[in-house]
Amino acid sequence: MTSFVGARAQGHIVKIKLNDGSASLNGNLPKDYTNRTFIKGLAMYRNKIDDLAGCLILLEEKDKASIIGQFLRPGEPPLRNAALADVLYSSKVSTSFKMNGSYMIASAGASTGSIVELILTDVNGVLVPETSIPYLDICKAARNVDKELKKRIYYIRSAKLTSVHSRVYQEIGSEAGISGTVFSAAGKVYTSSDQFKTDYVVSVDLISLTNLLLTRNCDGLISNSELTVRQQNDRARQDADRAEQDRRNKESELRGAKSEVDDLKRKVAEMQQVLRKQQSTSDEYKGQIENLRKDLVSAQQRVNQVNIEIKQQVENTSRVVMANAEQQQNKPAGEDKNNLVQKSDVGVISEVKNLSEEEVKKMGFKEVKQ
Repeated sequence: MTSFVGARAQGHIVKIKLNDGSASLNGNLPKDYTNRTFIKGLAMYRNKIDDLAGCLILLEEKDKASIIGQFLRPGEPPLRNAALADVLYSSKVSTSFKMNGSYMIASAGASTGSIVELILTDVNGVLVPETSIPYLDICKAARNVDKELKKRIYYIRSAKLTSVHSRVYQEIGSEAGISGTVFSAAGKVYTSSDQFKTDYVVSVDLISLTNLLLTRNCDGLISNSELTVRQQNDRARQDADRAEQDRRNKESELRGAKSEVDDLKRKVAEMQQVLRKQQSTSDEYKGQIENLRKDLVSAQQRVNQVNIEIKQQVENTSRVVMANAEQQQNKPAGEDKNNLVQKSDVGVISEVKNLSEEEVKKMGFKEVKQ
């Protein structure tokens, strides 16, 4: 249906043709959104929903809830999806909207004579993978919890942060001035000059603690865990005993090594002393050898000199012999062969006397034996 609305413009009434928007009014929220759990008070986690996923939450009376604690495997934080930007829901709602005033739309509800435009967008989300749920820790934590109390405790498997953009349209009469954004539905005209207001909603997906523990045999898990702890303690004690024995063996080995080192040091010192003595003796030997070498050089020099002298003497003797031989060859015939004996001019010596020492000295002799 098409509506015609009279609007004032410079003293004249102008008719404006508007398309009926009833078809887009009060659209149903998607099941993906309505199936979530909305708990008041969780909006404080809007900037840290990582701290919400994996928590145990106790649902109390009168819409109250208490966070018990977060249970995640060490080093395995929830998977985070910060790239969500798809519009989850966009519609205009009136007082007949069945979810009007619900927390899931941040209590942005329409009143009589108004329509609210809603845009819902998931902007962040976290999920605890199955492998990151510490079943053993939860079993131990809930071991002594009363069965009836367990029924009101839930495990937060995932959490989502949704932005809620809302803008209110007010119904106007045909004679009213039109400004801002205009919307027509069921023959009525609504207008708004407001900007979108932004709010945030935190929703969670819950698993009953009772159902969660039914998927695991807690007694078996705890028994296996305790057995494992005992085995680990036994191994730790055995390892400690082996380590202590190894330490004692090492200390004994160290003492033996130190004793061996001390003995080697003593032997090295003795050897060094012997070497110093040998070095001293060696230096003496070197001095003696050097003196002998010098004596040998001197003796060799004397031998060489004697050889030279002998050679010269032999040469001189050879020359004398040759000279005598030549003289002998040149001697007249009949000459006495003994040229050392000469005859005196006196043929007969008739008297012989002994001269006195003085007489001998007067003759020029120094010493004369009588």
